[in-house]
Amino acid sequence: MKRMAFAALVVAGLMAGCGSPDRDSEVAAIEHLKQKLSPREVISDDPDVVQLLEMYRTFVADFPDDSLAPVYLIEAAEMNIAIDDPMQAVALLDTAIAQYPGYEDVGGCVFLKGSAYEKAEMFDSARAVYAYFVEAYPEHALASSTRIMLEHNLVGATQEELIDYLLQMSNNANLVQSAQ
Repeated sequence: MKRMAFAALVVAGLMAGCGSPDRDSEVAAIEHLKQKLSPREVISDDPDVVQLLEMYRTFVADFPDDSLAPVYLIEAAEMNIAIDDPMQAVALLDTAIAQYPGYEDVGGCVFLKGSAYEKAEMFDSARAVYAYFVEAYPEHALASSTRIMLEHNLVGATQEELIDYLLQMSNNANLVQSAQ
């Protein structure tokens, strides 16, 4: 009787183990699909894109304490911005910021959230996030350019407007240099 009980426990343990996620397998599958997608344009109806986004969500759900969880949330957010789903990106970034405040580049998450709002043409929200970013992360590599962008009202500017601004700044620099 004891042998049957032991055998039943072993079988139950093996069956439970079969359904548990394997971190290394999930990471390998994600990395393989990322490489497969890297040479081509990311579009929303690409089955590989849909699959990769689902794999990111699954990994974060299965391994919320893993160091790759915030990385995959950010990669999923970047992909959502690329496929023109910026509000999904905002939701993912909010999760990354809230659940992983100790992540090494949480400031980058905040900046990317501003970019997602900008992509969604929610310029007031983008400005608010960018303003928070430069205040909370003044030493971040993107802080000084973001500050300039805010000071010169360039949030939501078209490429032509940015080029005009840069040319104007270049001309002003040349005038100052000539005067010296």
